[in-house]
Amino acid sequence: MRAALRPYGVTRDAEVVLAFVDDAAMRELNRRYRGKDRTTDVLSFGQSLGRGARGLHAAALLKREADGTLELGDVVISGAQAARQAIRRRRPLATEVAFLAAHGALHLLGYEDDTSAGYREMLRLGRAALKG
Repeated sequence: MRAALRPYGVTRDAEVVLAFVDDAAMRELNRRYRGKDRTTDVLSFGQSLGRGARGLHAAALLKREADGTLELGDVVISGAQAARQAIRRRRPLATEVAFLAAHGALHLLGYEDDTSAGYREMLRLGRAALKG
């Protein structure tokens, strides 16, 4: 997650809650917040950045708490979905989880993958984060 956030000037003191849930909990979150009644691999819940804000622009909009804490948001990963994807992608589960955590962190900076171009961009950024 740090590697994914570093290029945008997000400091090491930023806080992200990382949670692992089962498929049933992920399906419920996906249904409630995205209107999609199925499980997914990762969901992110962060600060409201405004329409179109992403990357450096989004990082500049992040607000610190009154005590100076920078709470980026929450990243939720379905462990079961991550395991299935690791098998399908023929890579270690730890690598898949690291990729999903980076992917979730990028969502907290406004990146989206709901278009083909956005998906490709997030794949590229996620892979770059894995390299460190």
